[in-house]
Amino acid sequence: MNSNNPLVTVLMPAYNAEKYIAEAISSILKQSFTDFELLIVNDGSTDDTERIINSFNDNRIVLINQVNKGVSSALNVGLAHSNTPYIVRFDADEFLKSLLFV
Repeated sequence: MNSNNPLVTVLMPAYNAEKYIAEAISSILKQSFTDFELLIVNDGSTDDTERIINSFNDNRIVLINQVNKGVSSALNVGLAHSNTPYIVRFDADEFLKSLLFV
């Protein structure tokens, strides 16, 4: 894996996701495929979402904070910050068992 130029961006918008985000992040980080960045756009959360994201010590996680503008804006901000050829959209309340690229 080249951490400076990953192959895939996993794009996760998040708004007040403290209940689920730790498990969602963990499910991404546990994948056997490792050539990715996890780009999380925190859309103005007012709960502990940002603190939970920052509790992970993994250089593949990229956090962008913005004022609350909605999921469409968060996704567009994430797309603008991604420099990878492939993007996987992933919600903060999802859990992944396996990420496959064919």
